Amino acid sequence: MILNIMSSNPTTAIEMPLENEAPLEIVRMPAARRLKLSVDPRSGAVKLVMPKRAALGPALEWVKGQQGWISAQLAKLPDPWPIAPDMMVPFAGQQLRLDWSPQHSVLPRCVDDRIVMGGAEDMITARLLRWLRREAVKTLTAETREIARAAGISVAKIGVGDPRSRWGSCASNGDIRYSWRLILAPAFVRRATVAHEVAHRVHMNHSPAFHAQVQLLFGEDPAQARHWLRHNGARLHWFGRDV
Repeated sequence: MILNIMSSNPTTAIEMPLENEAPLEIVRMPAARRLKLSVDPRSGAVKLVMPKRAALGPALEWVKGQQGWISAQLAKLPDPWPIAPDMMVPFAGQQLRLDWSPQHSVLPRCVDDRIVMGGAEDMITARLLRWLRREAVKTLTAETREIARAAGISVAKIGVGDPRSRWGSCASNGDIRYSWRLILAPAFVRRATVAHEVAHRVHMNHSPAFHAQVQLLFGEDPAQARHWLRHNGARLHWFGRDV
């Protein structure tokens, strides 16, 4: 196992003979009072949080003793979700067949119930992911502007990224960013997330007033959307991965 030591000091790597090959991130946090181990369902990385001044050696020995737990958590991770011709691609609430042929135009496009694309076969994954990201920007921008305009709420810039732990974020200056992978989720999940971030333009917290604002903007209780993301969101982070 490779250890990435994350602290105020430069990151270093240490070889550690453990049973599995998952990367281990070690984060020293001043507020930590004990060792805490977790497995990121989005990346498969094992993370050890430890107090700032705790000795590293005993902490690593403790991690070795947790191999059974780590292996059990890794076994629960979603399977890789590689991109290949004729697969079904979740897109904006639909299931579209990936219709690839070297005779098709290189630029992906939606045609009826298909995503039609051409070009070199070894570039399918990279080209489709780029296209999905562009489509996510267009869709999320349009829905954000629509929901905000209907409620008389101002929003600044809108963009996408690929964060590990957030589906959206709203800055105090009005900028909103989303995970592009929301384009892979059902439409109601995507729109509930948009309502959540637009509501932060009114309440920069998670107070009862904020949640009431989310429900008002979304038009219904967003609990089902939150439930879907809790149980299926990690799977979206494995889309396009071979391993």
